[in-house]
Amino acid sequence: MGPADVRRWHQFVLSQTGPTAARQAYALLRAVFNTAVSDDLVPRNPCRIRGAGQPNSPERPLVDLDVVMALVDAMPEHLKAFTIVAFWGHARLGELLGLRVGDFDVARGTLRIERQVIEVDGEGPRITAPKVGSIRTVHLPAPAVDALAAHLEKRGETRPDAPLFTQPGGTELRAHHVHARWKTARTRVGHPDLHFHDLRHAGLTLSAKSGATVAEVMRRAGHVSTQAAMRYQHAAEERDAEIAVLMASRATR
Repeated sequence: MGPADVRRWHQFVLSQTGPTAARQAYALLRAVFNTAVSDDLVPRNPCRIRGAGQPNSPERPLVDLDVVMALVDAMPEHLKAFTIVAFWGHARLGELLGLRVGDFDVARGTLRIERQVIEVDGEGPRITAPKVGSIRTVHLPAPAVDALAAHLEKRGETRPDAPLFTQPGGTELRAHHVHARWKTARTRVGHPDLHFHDLRHAGLTLSAKSGATVAEVMRRAGHVSTQAAMRYQHAAEERDAEIAVLMASRATR
C-alpha cells in the first residue's frame, strides 16, 4: 500500500462515515504502519495526509447560567430536571437516558453514572456500558439535587430499577424525543444553533471556574487518558463534593 492508496481509502471512509470516524480510522492505520516501520516490515509509513488524524472540531459556543435556565424553562415539564442534570451533572445524552431511580442518592446528593442508551440502526435503543472510563459518581450541586428530588416526588416512582426519566405517562424516553423538544426550546430562547451537548460543556467550564483542577474536571466528566488517570486517582471524593457546593455558590453570586 502506497500514499495514493491511503488517500483513496481515506476519501472512501470519509464519504461513507463522517469526519470523526474517518479521523479515528486514519489515526489507527497510521499507528499500525508506524509499528510496521519500527519492526522493519515496511520502509516508510504511507499515511502522509496532513492533518487527517488530528481533531478539527469547531469551538462550541459557551452559554452562561441565564441562558441555561431559560432553556430549562422552555423545555416541557418532564424534561426540565433532565436538562438541569445535563448541565450541573455533566451527563451525556445517552447517559441521561440510561439513568435509573436508584442511581440518584438524594441524601448524599450524588448521581451514579454506569450505563448509557445508544440507538442501533434497525434495532432501536440498546443499553450498554458508557464510554471507557466514564463510570463515575458525581456530586450534584444543590439546584440539580432539588430538581431531581422534585421530579421524583412528582413522578411518585420508587422502584430503584425504574428509568429516572420517561415520557409523560411513563413510556420510554428516547433520544429523538429529547432532540425534538430541544430544537423547539433553543429556538424559543434565541439560540437555534446550540447542541444539547453544549450544556455539558458549559457545566464543566463552570466547574473549572469554581476551582476544580484538570484532574477533578476529568473525574466529573468521565474523561480518561493515561496521563490524567495518574492525576485523578488522587482527586478525593470529599473534594468533588466541595466542587459541587462551590459551583452552586458561584451561580448564586
